[in-house]
Amino acid sequence: MRKLILIDSNALVHRAFHALPPTLTSPKGVLTNAVYGFTSVLLKMIKNLKPDYIAATYDLAGPTFRHEEFAEYKAHRERAPNELYEQIPLTKDILKSFGIPIYEKRGFEADDLIGALAERAKKERDLQVVIVTGDMDTLQLVDGNKVVVFTLRKGLTDTVTYNEEEVEKRYGIKPNQVIDFKGLKGDPSDNIPGVPGIGEKTASALIQEFGSMEGMYKKIESKDKKLKLSPKLLEKLIENKDQAFFSKKLATIVRDVDIDFNIAQVDWRKNLDRQNIELTFKEFGFYSLVKRLDELDIQVPILFPTKSELQNRGSSISQDDIGTTSVTGAKNLKTKDEVGKSIARMRKSKEIIFDIIRESIFIWTENGKEYFSFDLDSLTIKKSGDDKLWKDFVEVFEDEKIAKSGHDLKPLVAKFMEKGIHPRGISFDTKIAAYLIKADRKDYDLPIMFQNEFGKELPAGDKQRLEAISKLKNLFSERLKSDDLLNVFEDIELPLISVLAEMELTGIKIDTASLKKLNSSVSKEIAELEEKIYANAGTQFNINSPKQMKEILFERLGLKGKVRKTAKGALSTAAGELDKLSGEHPIIDLILKYRELQKLKTTYIEPFPQLVNSKTGRLYTTFNQTGTVTGRLSSQDPNLQNIPIKTEVGQEFRKAFISSPGFKLVSFDYSQLELRIVAHISGDTKMIAAFNRGEDIHTRTAAEIFEVRAEDVTKDMRRQAKAMNFGLIYGMGVIGFQRASGVSRDRAREFIDRYMREFSGVARYMDQMKEKARKEGFVSTIFGRRRYLPEINSGIPQLIAQAERMAINMPTQGTEGDFLRIAMNRVYDLIHEKYNDEDVKMLLQVHDELLFEVKNNLVQKISPQIKNIMENVCKLNVPLTVDIKYGDNWRDMEEI
Repeated sequence: MRKLILIDSNALVHRAFHALPPTLTSPKGVLTNAVYGFTSVLLKMIKNLKPDYIAATYDLAGPTFRHEEFAEYKAHRERAPNELYEQIPLTKDILKSFGIPIYEKRGFEADDLIGALAERAKKERDLQVVIVTGDMDTLQLVDGNKVVVFTLRKGLTDTVTYNEEEVEKRYGIKPNQVIDFKGLKGDPSDNIPGVPGIGEKTASALIQEFGSMEGMYKKIESKDKKLKLSPKLLEKLIENKDQAFFSKKLATIVRDVDIDFNIAQVDWRKNLDRQNIELTFKEFGFYSLVKRLDELDIQVPILFPTKSELQNRGSSISQDDIGTTSVTGAKNLKTKDEVGKSIARMRKSKEIIFDIIRESIFIWTENGKEYFSFDLDSLTIKKSGDDKLWKDFVEVFEDEKIAKSGHDLKPLVAKFMEKGIHPRGISFDTKIAAYLIKADRKDYDLPIMFQNEFGKELPAGDKQRLEAISKLKNLFSERLKSDDLLNVFEDIELPLISVLAEMELTGIKIDTASLKKLNSSVSKEIAELEEKIYANAGTQFNINSPKQMKEILFERLGLKGKVRKTAKGALSTAAGELDKLSGEHPIIDLILKYRELQKLKTTYIEPFPQLVNSKTGRLYTTFNQTGTVTGRLSSQDPNLQNIPIKTEVGQEFRKAFISSPGFKLVSFDYSQLELRIVAHISGDTKMIAAFNRGEDIHTRTAAEIFEVRAEDVTKDMRRQAKAMNFGLIYGMGVIGFQRASGVSRDRAREFIDRYMREFSGVARYMDQMKEKARKEGFVSTIFGRRRYLPEINSGIPQLIAQAERMAINMPTQGTEGDFLRIAMNRVYDLIHEKYNDEDVKMLLQVHDELLFEVKNNLVQKISPQIKNIMENVCKLNVPLTVDIKYGDNWRDMEEI
């Protein structure tokens, strides 16, 4: 017989979500445990059942007819976590890649659609309907062997198929009696009441004896003396008759839902996108499931290239040859003789691969196919003026002709720098390469990278780790070439490794006494704000509790502003939503101020003293070269990228960043860098002309939009123009501009329309970037750094809108990040070529600003040189301008 599979998708998603750990994520960092489990069941179903036709059903958000008839229907159920619901659209992507149609209808549950589809399909000759589900509600649809239920008994692997015989064996009743059974027993999972006190055994026995509820109550009401029901049971049944029949009605699956269906629509193989299955699996990181495609009766292209295929592309990599090269065991270098021999071997190598494993440095020499390890801290040779062995050792690592490769080299380079060695000749970093090829990966750990690329686990062993780096290097080299990313990789990213390593070692001096004083004053201000908030609320409450905040604002004070709801249906008290209520009640601005200070206190002011090194008095952050998808740098432990600038307390906090005695802090800050990049990329004539004339771009924008002379632009006009200028970089829409500018929605729409007319080049650029993303799948910076945006063709409105904003945003933000990286590289070269490292130190990169610590007598000399480098990173259609300030701390600075 032919087979039609009907999938109860929501039931499977819920089962999968709770069966698998919440640690499964895609390479993008998206949680995928439910998607993985759902897909695994789908593959098992196709393999075992070999269906000719498949259809999937889903619940839609909102009440069904059952909710309308019974308000308590499923009311006791706790809403599943958002992490589950966020994965439902992803399971639809899986189904679409298999060519499986999806059925949904508002007001009905997935079970009802299955009932209707099964009823229609039963009319087909030689067709068996198999319902795939995770619960037992659909057992009422079983019809001999014509309609059966394939369900999960436990977890995701223990399955059972129920035909009519199996239903009778399990419950002692026929499938068409299941609704009578539920009418008596009820269904706690759906909050269907049934008859209180009647359990599964009693309900089954009653239905076996009377055949149906109707037959049972007919006997009861006839007062047949042959009835063998206990007085207590009889009383329960009589008292709850209406409730029992109502429960039966709630439990009954509707089979006459009006849906468009014919068997040709669910012939999944006709719509099968074989390549898309593979791409979808890879997008989710389901490499183990890719192998299972071979078990199915479908032809799927090989995901992982064969050795011959890779060789044809100029690569010697194979997924199967890890660990097969003849490499000796790692020799730990301890004696001078061992070190001397190893140095000689390294000198003969054109390339060495090195890595930190268990705090030791492991090196693999390509020529000799051997590897060894050493610990810089306990190495027998020591740095001294006349120690030839040490000089030879340093010479190898500072020799640009000996190529050096690794995975995540920055920590290793920093370790060498601590010993006075500045490694040169860094030719490849597989972590950085992976980042450039696909910048939205969440995890760059070597074993995960290996698994992602070759579909198998990295074998255990130090040698295998070094070999894996070599093989990933060869694979990624080809991809960097094919994606035109070699220039970004070699000219921007690789040099930056040493720059960041040195900055991390340098740190920045912190005035802890200043922080202590600031903490005291901020704590006092927070306490004062608390009292004012309580006074306005008329009671004390936990200001940090969203639930209590909601009760105060929307119930006690009765604020009526239009704010969004949370996923659980409660009115949101997020900062962005409270902004909408500003002006409606004085308590709102007090709460926003309280939150700002509280965040600054807990995120920066309180933790910083503990992070300062007690010996040096300096704070050391870690810069993340692969932390953002746009190419901007990030930092952690602590995060120095989000230090507030505009607020008074934020400026006071910056005062704690100080220079060492005999030095000054010198700041170099690009002026309106993003907007200058927008002008260049878009080619907008008005923006370009304004920048070339040296005008204030926000004033010029306001003059154009409001059709007034520049000198007649008011502060409010300029503020609105500024909100639009910066907003467009982030793909701001009408609502976003309305919030940022404080104007009405109609006024916001009018403003944006006029902006797009006056700055037509910008409007054209925005359309071009969206179209480029749709056609090519990515957008790029002027240097070639890419961001892939597959969501723009997803068919899901929210994802499309998000991808369009990213398409507009990334070329400007990414180019901005590239500018800063190139500037840092060139300034680093300047410092090391013409100055003493101890006299000029690069400390921080925050937004468009570079911060240095410079010896007093060199400030005037080096400042114009750094400014010149930064203003000439790249030739644009508009000039780049850098503002320079210096001082004893980061707040109190004066212009040079």
